[in-house]
Amino acid sequence: MISPFVFIAPALAIPIGVLGISVFRDKRYREAVAEYCQMRGYQFEPRRPGAEQALADSFQLFGRGHNRRWGPTVSGQVGGRPFTAFEYTYVTGGGKNSQRHRLAMMLWDVPGTALPRFSLGPEGFFNRIAQRFGVQDFDFDEDEEFSRAYQLQGDDEAAVRKLFTAARRAFLLAPGVDGSASERYHLAGTGTRLLWWRNGRLRVPDAFDQFIADGDRVRRLFMDDRG
Repeated sequence: MISPFVFIAPALAIPIGVLGISVFRDKRYREAVAEYCQMRGYQFEPRRPGAEQALADSFQLFGRGHNRRWGPTVSGQVGGRPFTAFEYTYVTGGGKNSQRHRLAMMLWDVPGTALPRFSLGPEGFFNRIAQRFGVQDFDFDEDEEFSRAYQLQGDDEAAVRKLFTAARRAFLLAPGVDGSASERYHLAGTGTRLLWWRNGRLRVPDAFDQFIADGDRVRRLFMDDRG
């Protein structure tokens, strides 16, 4: 009689093998990031469990969905300002309709700054539909291109409009240095904090220097430049 283990063993071997490869890759990744951070003078943490809870009152994003996870984190200074860069994921929906959102984020907390509470993101078809039913969006009559490109929201409309000067709106619409289509930004701020992010993984160490440089340019525009 053939033992049932003959049939079960191959079925178990595949997921165990995949898990082993994943663990090996994670280990190699952590080692590469740790080495990179040591060279740059940054600090690396594989995870910060529950760290988003302390920011949920400042940024609505951290209250969205479920299965929230604050993952790989790099902290240090750039341009004389401390930053925290991290990968954040959360899930919306459930079952077959669930969707995992993965974001590469950069957070600053700069004493002496007083940003009005705001959030900015690319405006798409569904945003425009929602606006017809009363969802908030601050448009600029003198800047139709910006108004079509972004949904801008906040607690104090006058203060938010004052923050988004013509120079800042132009920056947010500018094409890439290679003439490619302009990047659409995700931003949120309140008080001393500014949050900037892109969709996708936090790419450390490859492409991280450019990510830091791009994020710092946003920080300088909104926290150092007075408009």
